[in-house]
Amino acid sequence: MVANSTYKYSKPAHELLCHYGCQKLTMINGTSYAPYDFDGFPAIKGLAYFLLSLLNGAGEGTGIKTMLKWAKNITGEDISPILIDYYISIQYNLFGGYPNKSDFVPSIVFTVIFAVLMLLHLLVFGINTSRGHHFIISLVWSLNCAAKLVGFALRAVWAKDITQLNVGLTSEILLIIPSIIFASFDLILAQRLFTWRHPVGGSRKLFWGVMLLLYAVVAILVGITIAAAFIPYLYTLSPKAYSSWKRVNMFTSVMVIVYSLTAMALIGLSYLFPPTAKDENLYTYQPWWIESFAPFYFVEPGAAQKAEETFMKRNHNHRHAIRVIAATHHHYNMVEGLTNKRGTLKHNVSMALICTTTVLIFIGSIGRAISLFQNRLSRHASSVCNPVFMYICWGGFEALINVLYLVGRVDLRFYRPDILPIKVRQIITAEQSHYVSEAEESDTDEEPLSRFSSGLSFKPHIDAPNSPPYPRDDYLREKHDVDNDNISDFHF
Repeated sequence: MVANSTYKYSKPAHELLCHYGCQKLTMINGTSYAPYDFDGFPAIKGLAYFLLSLLNGAGEGTGIKTMLKWAKNITGEDISPILIDYYISIQYNLFGGYPNKSDFVPSIVFTVIFAVLMLLHLLVFGINTSRGHHFIISLVWSLNCAAKLVGFALRAVWAKDITQLNVGLTSEILLIIPSIIFASFDLILAQRLFTWRHPVGGSRKLFWGVMLLLYAVVAILVGITIAAAFIPYLYTLSPKAYSSWKRVNMFTSVMVIVYSLTAMALIGLSYLFPPTAKDENLYTYQPWWIESFAPFYFVEPGAAQKAEETFMKRNHNHRHAIRVIAATHHHYNMVEGLTNKRGTLKHNVSMALICTTTVLIFIGSIGRAISLFQNRLSRHASSVCNPVFMYICWGGFEALINVLYLVGRVDLRFYRPDILPIKVRQIITAEQSHYVSEAEESDTDEEPLSRFSSGLSFKPHIDAPNSPPYPRDDYLREKHDVDNDNISDFHF
């Protein structure tokens, strides 16, 4: 008998289990076998080293696809469980580990959960679209849930047959990428909050350029993550190349952690610096027809389109106002006055939603990064790679994020009015004056409530003089500051 090879036992399985404690017993044709000591030098390890030598000294744990092909050519479709266990044990440890039969049930449970969440996102998107309220991010979240649904469904299939490598790799990627997508769209929501508070800085080409560059970098990061996850399994690599791909995986995991915190950083930046005089003097176009952020509230059908038509009679300043999210507490001139019927729409809950979802994504990103930086074989994986922790982070936390998005009505809180139709934007009229004309002043005296009823008049500058022929010097200086684009947008 070969040293350290598998020993056959005639005792019942339950007696062997008592003898070996929590160690795994291999069952072949109804016979119980004691576990291999893969840290020693069993015969199976010698066979594996022989195969690696035929592949120009490939690194241990790489090219599992090639090894599976060879094993099936030698033994047929039914590969020896000992051979499968050994090759699983030498793979790079995964966050959540390599699935077995115990992973089938939780994978199916989360498949059903994300299927329901996907349908709810589609329902909200459909109702909003039918009413002229276009919030494309809801559709993106439904696709994100579809990715998680497929990811967990494939994991259930993989748990039944661990040799289905293509199924397993696809499952792993579909479980990783949605967390990056969540972080990306949290950043988009934070960007809208920033523009609402700082409409001048948030609409600058420089700011938009930085944000678009960041999104492009993340798209590249996703591609690198996919490549780093696939290549070591699909191809045989030298030990040096294998180590390099491991470092690439570590790098991408750190970048995902940093990226997941950018949304909170942007919110902090928007409140660290108070709005400037230029922010306060700039007209903003808010969706004044949104009256509530309640879970079951939907806007009136065609409300956005009716609002767009009113801009046919507005001046240049109003047609080119900065589009921002809805709120009743503000610091700026607004295209449409807000009435008390809308209630109090504040963004404290909106900020809490972004911060909460960011923290939940951050926990899962930290767990995956730790598992990669430990750089262990699968059989030496730590508790971070426990499947339960993975199901909590990638299953429970991300399901909770979707529930918060739905109940918190992010489609209303972060809705930015659509860009005005081209027929409205092409109208050429004079810019609005900072002064109140004598005719407007007399009209205001006669009909003080007309500007709220018609919806076509606007809030004058708070410091504008009542007597237009003789403006004050300080007002002229302030107007000069508004037109001077070289002034900093923030109070440093």
